[in-house]
Amino acid sequence: MAPSQRFRMTILAAPKDGVSQEEFSTYLKEKHAPLFLSIAISKRNLLKYEQFHVDTTLTTALNASADWHESGSAQPKFWSLAILEAESPEKILEIFKDEEYLRVVAPDESVVCNRAGSYILAGHYVTLFEA
Repeated sequence: MAPSQRFRMTILAAPKDGVSQEEFSTYLKEKHAPLFLSIAISKRNLLKYEQFHVDTTLTTALNASADWHESGSAQPKFWSLAILEAESPEKILEIFKDEEYLRVVAPDESVVCNRAGSYILAGHYVTLFEA
């Protein structure tokens, strides 16, 4: 199968110290995402924006049953993923260099996220099966 022609960037978001998982997920879904999507360049450059939020109870249970971790209790360092899709890497990079993003959205990330402890992955998805 060929990779998607669209470009995707995934941000693995780590929580800021002292932030609960519920506060982290709620803030990202209800405050940060609408703010990010309100700026002109996000509307113009993005084709898709998704968030994935870790359920630690299910994660622990699945790790234990799949025998992926000896203790079965390993907790992920990242509590959320943001998946951005655009026509090209340049379209996504334009967002992060945009004046409005830097002035309005970037500072908002520090409310619940540890930006220095987070990671960005970039590439193309390959769909191998879809029902």
